[in-house]
Amino acid sequence: MAVRKQRMLDLSDACLALPGGPGTLEEIIEAFSWAVLGQSSNPCAFYNVDGYYTQLANMFDRMTADGYLTDDNRAKLYFSDSFSDIFNFMENYQQPKIREYD
Repeated sequence: MAVRKQRMLDLSDACLALPGGPGTLEEIIEAFSWAVLGQSSNPCAFYNVDGYYTQLANMFDRMTADGYLTDDNRAKLYFSDSFSDIFNFMENYQQPKIREYD
Protein backbone atom coordinates (compact mmCIF):
# COMPACT_ATOMS: atom_id res chain seq x y z
CA MET A 1 0.00 0.00 0.00
CA ALA A 2 2.72 2.50 0.91
CA VAL A 3 4.47 2.06 -2.44
CA ARG A 4 1.16 2.42 -4.30
CA LYS A 5 0.25 5.61 -2.42
CA GLN A 6 3.69 7.11 -2.97
CA ARG A 7 3.41 6.37 -6.70
CA MET A 8 -0.04 8.01 -6.83
CA LEU A 9 1.33 11.14 -5.18
CA ASP A 10 4.34 11.21 -7.47
CA LEU A 11 2.10 11.08 -10.55
CA SER A 12 -0.59 13.49 -9.34
CA ASP A 13 -0.87 17.25 -9.06
CA ALA A 14 -3.49 17.24 -6.29
CA CYS A 15 -5.54 15.00 -4.00
CA LEU A 16 -9.32 15.17 -3.94
CA ALA A 17 -11.46 12.95 -1.72
CA LEU A 18 -15.00 12.25 -2.78
CA PRO A 19 -17.35 10.77 -0.20
CA GLY A 20 -16.07 7.30 0.61
CA GLY A 21 -15.01 4.91 3.30
CA PRO A 22 -12.00 4.36 5.54
CA GLY A 23 -9.60 3.73 2.65
CA THR A 24 -10.44 7.08 1.06
CA LEU A 25 -10.02 8.83 4.38
CA GLU A 26 -6.74 7.10 5.15
CA GLU A 27 -5.24 7.97 1.76
CA ILE A 28 -6.06 11.67 1.80
CA ILE A 29 -5.09 12.12 5.45
CA GLU A 30 -1.74 10.49 4.73
CA ALA A 31 -1.24 12.75 1.70
CA PHE A 32 -2.02 15.80 3.85
CA SER A 33 0.34 14.58 6.58
CA TRP A 34 3.10 14.19 3.99
CA ALA A 35 2.43 17.76 2.80
CA VAL A 36 2.69 19.08 6.37
CA LEU A 37 5.99 17.22 6.77
CA GLY A 38 7.31 18.52 3.44
CA GLN A 39 7.26 15.14 1.71
CA SER A 40 4.58 16.14 -0.83
CA SER A 41 3.61 19.38 -2.52
CA ASN A 42 0.10 18.24 -3.50
CA PRO A 43 -2.92 20.23 -2.31
CA CYS A 44 -5.57 18.16 -0.55
CA ALA A 45 -9.30 18.82 -0.65
CA PHE A 46 -12.52 17.11 0.34
CA TYR A 47 -15.57 17.33 -1.90
CA ASN A 48 -18.11 17.87 0.86
CA VAL A 49 -21.28 16.60 -0.85
CA ASP A 50 -24.37 17.12 1.32
CA GLY A 51 -22.15 17.88 4.35
CA TYR A 52 -20.55 14.42 4.24
CA TYR A 53 -17.21 15.71 5.55
CA THR A 54 -18.47 18.55 7.78
CA GLN A 55 -17.76 16.67 11.03
CA LEU A 56 -14.25 15.89 9.79
CA ALA A 57 -13.67 19.56 8.98
CA ASN A 58 -14.81 20.37 12.53
CA MET A 59 -12.31 17.84 13.87
CA PHE A 60 -9.46 19.56 12.02
CA ASP A 61 -10.68 22.88 13.44
CA ARG A 62 -10.53 21.32 16.91
CA MET A 63 -7.00 20.02 16.26
CA THR A 64 -6.03 23.57 15.37
CA ALA A 65 -7.74 25.10 18.41
CA ASP A 66 -6.00 22.57 20.66
CA GLY A 67 -2.58 23.29 19.14
CA TYR A 68 -2.04 20.01 17.27
CA LEU A 69 -2.22 21.70 13.86
CA THR A 70 -1.06 25.20 12.96
CA ASP A 71 -3.50 27.72 11.48
CA ASP A 72 -1.32 27.87 8.37
CA ASN A 73 -1.44 24.11 7.88
CA ARG A 74 -5.19 23.96 8.60
CA ALA A 75 -5.75 26.50 5.83
CA LYS A 76 -4.04 24.09 3.43
CA LEU A 77 -6.71 21.40 3.85
CA TYR A 78 -9.84 22.45 2.00
CA PHE A 79 -13.47 21.33 2.34
CA SER A 80 -16.10 22.47 -0.15
CA ASP A 81 -19.19 21.34 -2.01
CA SER A 82 -18.17 23.43 -5.04
CA PHE A 83 -15.81 22.04 -7.68
CA SER A 84 -15.03 25.57 -8.88
CA ASP A 85 -14.00 26.59 -5.34
CA ILE A 86 -11.88 23.45 -5.02
CA PHE A 87 -10.24 24.18 -8.38
CA ASN A 88 -9.52 27.76 -7.27
CA PHE A 89 -8.00 26.48 -4.01
CA MET A 90 -5.77 24.06 -5.91
CA GLU A 91 -4.71 26.68 -8.47
CA ASN A 92 -3.61 29.04 -5.68
CA TYR A 93 -2.16 26.43 -3.34
CA GLN A 94 1.22 26.95 -1.72
CA GLN A 95 2.87 24.11 0.14
CA PRO A 96 2.66 24.47 3.95
CA LYS A 97 5.68 25.76 5.79
CA ILE A 98 7.41 22.89 7.55
CA ARG A 99 6.72 22.97 11.28
CA GLU A 100 9.85 23.11 13.39
CA TYR A 101 10.03 21.79 16.91
CA ASP A 102 12.28 23.17 19.64
